Amino acid sequence: MRFHYALVDDLIAEAEFEERVEAKAEACGGLVDEPTAAMLVVGDLGRAHRKVQDLFSGGSLVCFFGRVLAVSEPRTFVRADGEEGRIATVTLGDETGRVETALFDEKADAVAEIAAGEVLEVIAKPSPRRRGDVTALALQKAGCEVDCQVSPAVGATPSADRTVELRVRVLSLRPSRAFVRRDGTPGAMTEALVGNADGVFRLVAWQPGLLEGVGPGDTVRVANAQPSRRADRSEYSIDEGSTVEAIDDEVEVPATPLGALPAEGTVSVRGTVASLQPPRQFVARSGEPSWVRNLAISDASGTAPVVLWGEHALLPLAVGDALEVYGATAKPGRYGDLEVSAGWTSAVVLPAGDEVVVAIEGTVLATPAGLFIDDGIDRYLLAAGEFRMGDELRIEGRLAGNRLTPEAVAPASPDPEAVRRRLGALSSRPDAG
Repeated sequence: MRFHYALVDDLIAEAEFEERVEAKAEACGGLVDEPTAAMLVVGDLGRAHRKVQDLFSGGSLVCFFGRVLAVSEPRTFVRADGEEGRIATVTLGDETGRVETALFDEKADAVAEIAAGEVLEVIAKPSPRRRGDVTALALQKAGCEVDCQVSPAVGATPSADRTVELRVRVLSLRPSRAFVRRDGTPGAMTEALVGNADGVFRLVAWQPGLLEGVGPGDTVRVANAQPSRRADRSEYSIDEGSTVEAIDDEVEVPATPLGALPAEGTVSVRGTVASLQPPRQFVARSGEPSWVRNLAISDASGTAPVVLWGEHALLPLAVGDALEVYGATAKPGRYGDLEVSAGWTSAVVLPAGDEVVVAIEGTVLATPAGLFIDDGIDRYLLAAGEFRMGDELRIEGRLAGNRLTPEAVAPASPDPEAVRRRLGALSSRPDAG
């Protein structure tokens, strides 16, 4: 009974809840047991069980039934306060979708008693860190049946009647990572973000070799991909029964005009960097350092703030750059205006422009927007490498717009006449003061 009372403990006292459960059981003529009566009382109070697809439609606490599709082994992490914690993940699903359910600390150890195919009743709250995931506050095994269209065997060969063929453009590709299966055997998987005219999707390869030789910008045909549905987005998985083949087709991934962003949801946008702030470092809840960067991009329909998180925040950007953001989240910002937030599930792309091979001599300048080399007339953003403020260098590399990718670096040769020309050019610039 206490399990269900946790859903309504902000509405009524526990003693009153127990009285209502007893009264409900009596009203049903003794035909329902105590857990069922408790569920009926919870429903009377407006906190009924939800389907997976409705978990994020409002409310800070939810209750649902889900069939176990996959269970991860517990792992240890370090919190921001330096304390160790444990986390495990259970993938649950019903006929409307699937959801990743995080279990922390002593609950994480409970996964040893959870098996694929079982049905769990879960009290959870939506995760503040990962959209579409939940954190379990309490869970118990349930005797009911849950219809689920997704096979409970993670990485298993898909049924022939449920696989599809995809023609998609690869937007980003994460490094392969290892995991340990429940039977103790090692495995590896690779994740990619792909897109086509239907939108942006996560592609999970349980055989990383399937994506070997594939990179961002490539167009591929994927055969025997198994679709699944998370609470907030579609995704596909591929395994030894699938194939990935590079093709020459042009695949367009649509973008939402900045002036027509939805109040909430997943979006892809394109624009030109209109303003830019420097990256800021912070400590994530995992205890690891991370980065965040604020900027604004513009297109013909308007301007929108963009927040880049993690490795995206360290991309070499300059005002005027073309920028594409795929699979990001549109939501109200701190000041009420709509912003686009791009985290680890997003792809941030600097479209390749025409490049020329150049050799530039100048002084390295450190600015809030990044490191530049200034030749006395123009400044070029250094897209890679480690340099010190004030270094006098000759850099040979590839120049696209004002972004210079170094390929060879050497100290600049002293040239008094060149120095005088640069000083003259600097003193005549509007920002010389």
